[in-house]
Amino acid sequence: MSIFAPSLPAAPVKVRRTLPDSNRPIVALIPILIVFYAFILAPPETEFSLFGVRFFGYRLGVLLGTIPALWMTIKDTRGFLNRVDMAYAVMMFWIILSFQVVYGLEIGFVRAVGLVLDYGGSYFVARACIVTPNDLRRFLILIMPGLLYAGLIMAAESLSGHLLLRPAAASIFGNMTGFYNGEATGEYTLKEEFRAGLLRAFGPFDHPILGGTIMTGFLPLYYYSGLRGWPLIGGVIAAFLGLFSLSSAAFLGVMIMLAAFAVNRALPHIPKMSWWIVITLASLVLLVLHLVSTNGIAQVIARLTFSPESAYYRVAIWEYGTENVKNNPLFGLGYLTWERPSWMVAESVDAHFLLLAMRHGLLVPVVLLAGICLGMIRIGQVMKRIDPQNCRLLFGMNMAVIIYLIIGQTVTFHGACAVVFMSFIGFLASLESWAEYQVQSDRQRALLKSRAVLYARQATIAAAAA
Repeated sequence: MSIFAPSLPAAPVKVRRTLPDSNRPIVALIPILIVFYAFILAPPETEFSLFGVRFFGYRLGVLLGTIPALWMTIKDTRGFLNRVDMAYAVMMFWIILSFQVVYGLEIGFVRAVGLVLDYGGSYFVARACIVTPNDLRRFLILIMPGLLYAGLIMAAESLSGHLLLRPAAASIFGNMTGFYNGEATGEYTLKEEFRAGLLRAFGPFDHPILGGTIMTGFLPLYYYSGLRGWPLIGGVIAAFLGLFSLSSAAFLGVMIMLAAFAVNRALPHIPKMSWWIVITLASLVLLVLHLVSTNGIAQVIARLTFSPESAYYRVAIWEYGTENVKNNPLFGLGYLTWERPSWMVAESVDAHFLLLAMRHGLLVPVVLLAGICLGMIRIGQVMKRIDPQNCRLLFGMNMAVIIYLIIGQTVTFHGACAVVFMSFIGFLASLESWAEYQVQSDRQRALLKSRAVLYARQATIAAAAA
């Protein structure tokens, strides 16, 4: 007669299927590669308009990548929704709804299409293509030549003192169209700006600050990827070449990465210290700065710039921008003119999450930030139960997103930079799902193993008793 241990939980009827890893075909990465190479190889001057919607190279790449990504998603049998996915779905719904409220059904739909492709399409493609850490490593290997190409162009432009790629594209396709409040204002003329005797390089990107953000944002992913040889070296070099944008955002991103690297190396040598304690202490410091500063921590970060005039202007943007959010908290202003003093001539808002609140209402940035933070926290909770190599990559993913969140207080992610940011959030969501499945599968395998040992002991006892 078998003897069962009543305290041992029953084994599941079926082990949860683990996510595919090395057996996943590399062609699954083609849609996300199309998206990224589209903005690397096609400068903004390659734009065209269709039914009132502007299509840049990257936007056409997103549209092309969405079709196979949709097919991959339909065939996918894994659970798709997690915390980040739900936040993304709410955000996209509210963006579309806010434009319908501000502009009406027809015009609101046309104006929302571009943002749906930039935000929604890029996230969807990234989420469908990147399923496991090895998928992300393969993507980093395959995108490295493109990033190195963009970085070398930026270096050549900065050192030579002349813009190279975009003027050449303008000579073929014409100057790109300038826009104000969602309306065309004529041709956009590139401006050369020098800092410390070097030209701020554009490369293939919309603006030097956006190019620097994109390039340096890859640094933690490459460094902690576990890659070796030329993919690692090329990726790190490409990330550092982004500093030729001579933008405060690029240097801030590298400084954050170096600080995180130093802390991560020091933690094993400090008793009873962990990243949770470091994050708690950093949060307390930020809270104190928020309370003692005149206009809050966001405006303290906004002052992190090479130009005092730019810093002053960014502080004013936060001051008057938050007033606009208070006046239109539910659906925002869309592309309508936001209220500000007459001396604030520039229409740009150099703060991504503030702009989301001004344009679509407070719910959009709150939900997006909540989803991102919950995803990062969950990855932080489970990554120590993952093998060391993948644990490092998960840490690098969290670090890359943190860099974007901090830089987003001083920069608005639009164009290709918005695509990269939302793709990174898609990577984060996929790695969170992978880590969750991995931990659950390991737990189930351990449970089955313990039951097998128990059954073996029962059989031995039964044989001895007989």
